Amino acid sequence: MATKKVNKATFNYGGIQISLTKSKTKGAVQYGVKKKAAKRGAAAPPEELEGFEVFNAKRNLDQKLDEMRARPDVSVGTHVWHVGGEEDVPFIPTGNLYIEFKPGTPDEKQRALMDELNLNVIEVVHADAYRVSVTPESPNPIKCVMLLQKKKIVQIAEPEFLTKPVPGDFSQPTGRFIATQWHLENTGTAIPIVDIPNAVFGTAHFRRGADAKVKEAWAYLGSLGSKNIKIAVIDTGFATEHPQLRGDGTKIRNAFNAANRSSDASPWYQAADGSWGVFSHGTSCAAVAAGAWDAQGILGAAPNSKIIPIKLDILSDEAIRNAFEHALLNGADIISCSLGFPKPVPLSTYVSNYLTKVAREGRGGKGLPMFFAAGNANPASNNMPRQISDFSTHPEAICVTASNSLDEHSDYAFYGANAFICAPTNGNDGVGITTATVDVDQNGRMVLGYTSGFGGTSSSTPLAAGICALMLTANPNLTLSQIKSIFRQTTDKIGSGYNANGHSPYLGYGRINALKAVKMAAGGSVATPSTPATGTPSVPVPPATAAQRGKVISKFLNVRSGPGTSNPKVDELKQGEIVNLFEKKSGWWRIGQGQFVSADFIQVLATNNAPVSARKGKVTSSFLNVRSEPGTNNPKVGELKKGAVVTIYETSSNGWHRIGTGKWVIGSNVQEV
Repeated sequence: MATKKVNKATFNYGGIQISLTKSKTKGAVQYGVKKKAAKRGAAAPPEELEGFEVFNAKRNLDQKLDEMRARPDVSVGTHVWHVGGEEDVPFIPTGNLYIEFKPGTPDEKQRALMDELNLNVIEVVHADAYRVSVTPESPNPIKCVMLLQKKKIVQIAEPEFLTKPVPGDFSQPTGRFIATQWHLENTGTAIPIVDIPNAVFGTAHFRRGADAKVKEAWAYLGSLGSKNIKIAVIDTGFATEHPQLRGDGTKIRNAFNAANRSSDASPWYQAADGSWGVFSHGTSCAAVAAGAWDAQGILGAAPNSKIIPIKLDILSDEAIRNAFEHALLNGADIISCSLGFPKPVPLSTYVSNYLTKVAREGRGGKGLPMFFAAGNANPASNNMPRQISDFSTHPEAICVTASNSLDEHSDYAFYGANAFICAPTNGNDGVGITTATVDVDQNGRMVLGYTSGFGGTSSSTPLAAGICALMLTANPNLTLSQIKSIFRQTTDKIGSGYNANGHSPYLGYGRINALKAVKMAAGGSVATPSTPATGTPSVPVPPATAAQRGKVISKFLNVRSGPGTSNPKVDELKQGEIVNLFEKKSGWWRIGQGQFVSADFIQVLATNNAPVSARKGKVTSSFLNVRSEPGTNNPKVGELKKGAVVTIYETSSNGWHRIGTGKWVIGSNVQEV
């Protein structure tokens, strides 16, 4: 069957379209009889790939290949192909193809098409799928595939290739300023300041190990994260042409302006005097989360992740809804928002309800983690300590507060029961974060650059979001509940002031540890935290208090998100494991927030096996609503007055206390006694 020569080929392979270019100088042959080994001292043997010998021909490649095919000891002769025009790695068609016909295609039509191309069936995969090989009368394998993919009855047609594997070794990123990013790895040594020539931050500003362990997490993953993860960064504007945000040109996805519902997410703004300026904040935040590894050696926590830049430069219910709706509808895996209201006001009910919808419906129902900055203006303008407010108090939020390069709490950060984790940033005698920035020169042109002075919870929040992207690289099926649980269990306890649940109003459950979080996400073991540099033993996170404990008596036991087998499986327990039993619903025990197991396979232990006795708390507000679940969106089931004393059976990840079966109150209005 005569067909036109093909030097370039584009076809579907593995679900995507790939382009191949035929090598002008390389061919490959397979011998029917194994060749004898070359004698010692002979010229270097040709390159071999699993039975194929790759040869070079500076000219007349087709003629030489035909000559080789005519030899009696050669069973296969083929051209060598390269992917995307890159000639460093040969791809050799083996002569085998995989063909899948559309369901319902009559057998005689399938057979007729394979006979037309003189293909030989070597394996029947199933009723409509075959592995076949070309014969001397067939077109070459690439031509066969291109012909087959044009046929209406063919669903899939792909060639089999032979090529070299690449080593799995991972090399840490390098560059002139890689060491300036102490938040990724703090070695305790002086570092250069990128925006002040010949200046350094001295060793007095650093404590070895006071970092987020991001470089160690990259080494564990063997990569800089997945390119399939999308982080929506909600902020005041973005310089999308900055090398950190542009990356390879595919990094920015679905830019959006929440105020006017346009695609203009630029950082430009017009001042009251009519002059123009740029906000650098959003560019810096996006780069901390997912800045591309550039020529300077500066990069974010998840450099391979995509960024959905969402400009939110005014705060109204509609604009806020637009911003989070855009993240939800455009497939964001993570949201990072380092914005807040200028004064401590609560979220409107409308906004609060919408954020709940986003958190619960995102990622195909697995839950969308939303990271919010705790805030940076402590004390407030009236010189009074300011607690966390607005976005960070939402029940579904992951509120991020601040630690510094000396592993201390950053004094400027707001505090409260909603503080969930802290992450390295500037503060006190610590130093700032090196990241991207943008400015305007004297001619009014935008200048793209870098700074070593970024900080605040504005920086710690996208750092935590980037680490979450590494966790989802290790396990993309994590639910929101599991993500929060992993963060809570894998932090490093720095400083002091933690309560019996391992929580601090200033540091949350501790400083984020990317390595331990990624290991737990991947299902690997998490090492016991080592003793910090201060010499103070780290504080383990005790289990939440419960009225009873129970032992698993079946070989394995599924943990579900609700009381019933119709609910999704979120974990699995093994025989003999001990769990807390918080309350019983319809024959199911709740063993944690959003975690239920069948009571039929739990042996309730004697009271002396129960965990720490329940705590007591006193209501400090004039009145306090009691809700059915931890969050203001849940139904009100009661009300308490100031001074009322309650029993605290457990505390949820968002700072609510359970005071009875189906009875929850917000922890910020209860003082433990």
